Amino acid sequence: MKNTRIIKNTSFSYSTRSNKIRIIRTPGNNLRSLKITKKRSQRICPIKKCKIKGLNIPGSRRFSASSQKKRTISRAYGGCLSIHALRKNITKAFLLEEKRLAKKVLNLNNKKITK
Repeated sequence: MKNTRIIKNTSFSYSTRSNKIRIIRTPGNNLRSLKITKKRSQRICPIKKCKIKGLNIPGSRRFSASSQKKRTISRAYGGCLSIHALRKNITKAFLLEEKRLAKKVLNLNNKKITK
């Protein structure tokens, strides 16, 4: 007859999100519980909905204990926006500035012609 009893390694018995187990069979033909750790989520760009490259994702305790240099990327909107969203924002800002300057030049030319 097979041994179908699971030997639990922990005393915490509630089935919560942080306490999931997987059943494994040992070489001695015993069933043991193996604790499954939660997957760490990577930061996602709010504009492009893609993962932000260049960031490592340690656990929450290690992340809060690490220095600011390790938590961000050394560029504008470093840990918040992806490269593609940042490039799009920069070009948009540049074109808006060019449009404003062109409008200003046109107004000056119109004033010179009317005088």
